[in-house]
Amino acid sequence: MPYNRTQRFPAPYIYSGMGIHSRVRLVIALLALYIVVMGMAHDLSGIVLIICTGAAAVLAALLISYQQGAAAFDMHALLAGLLMGFFIPADGGLVFSFFIAFISYFLSWGIFGGKGSSWVNPVMLAVCIAAICKPACFVHPVDAGQIISGGSVYAALESAGVSRIPADQYLTSFFNSTILHNIGVTLPEGYLSLLFVYPSSIPAFRYNLLTLFCSIILLSSKALHKTLPFAFLVVYGMLIYFFPPVRGVQQFGRGDILSALLTNGALFSAFFVMNDGGSIPRSWGGRLISGILTGIFAFFMSGAAGNPVGIPFAVLFTDCINPLIELGERVFYQKRRQAL
Repeated sequence: MPYNRTQRFPAPYIYSGMGIHSRVRLVIALLALYIVVMGMAHDLSGIVLIICTGAAAVLAALLISYQQGAAAFDMHALLAGLLMGFFIPADGGLVFSFFIAFISYFLSWGIFGGKGSSWVNPVMLAVCIAAICKPACFVHPVDAGQIISGGSVYAALESAGVSRIPADQYLTSFFNSTILHNIGVTLPEGYLSLLFVYPSSIPAFRYNLLTLFCSIILLSSKALHKTLPFAFLVVYGMLIYFFPPVRGVQQFGRGDILSALLTNGALFSAFFVMNDGGSIPRSWGGRLISGILTGIFAFFMSGAAGNPVGIPFAVLFTDCINPLIELGERVFYQKRRQAL
């Protein structure tokens, strides 16, 4: 959606947050940390795919800008392309991933509103197109039937005997005895393993601890608006807790929030993707509504992380409603000004 800083922050007020160009550079630097970790894990195919999708989005931006008579390198396109690569499994193939990233960025810029005003999130659009074309690539490391029967991905991983990190038992005992004991909470063994590394073929799902670290940097530097991501996480987590999708069992108020947040890219999506400046409302209230709707859609489409692409589709569904939210914003503020 169009963003006009002079209209939203008229004199004598100033914008105290981080500028868009500085934010893009910061996010790319943080994504570089993920690539370093992936290199340490010898995930060279994933790194090559991320670079490939980044190049595809840059190429699409160059071609569009060339047709407009002002061809130039676009760092925003590079960021969008890199984020696309984090959501596409490496077994999808380089040619396929390049084409998906290229066509998704071209559609979001050339068809759905243009640069900075597209009402569709280009990253999530790419993920949804890829999932529709190759659904077999977007799967969890455990069977979907086990996830539904157990109520969470973590329960399915436990029954499948997926290995934990060596220090899981020691760290869990340490946190339970020193920190969580004082508030009456006990953390079961195995969740810290999900926090460090989740064994997924999708890079955005793997490194939750690194995602939390990067989110702290983004929030402390005012590089993103916190209303939408936190509204999404709170609503999605509450729905998972109160209405756990366990087959044949009524367990109201016993849902596995940690498993849902740590196994389907919820944290990465919330802090890196959902704050796309062109596709979200501009006011605090609009972002709050958008975050709530995304959390509700994600619950019905993904459940307890049973569907790896539930959140991308939830974001796209909300994107279709965001223009109506912004229309309501304009009407509300227009009436408010007339009443003064």
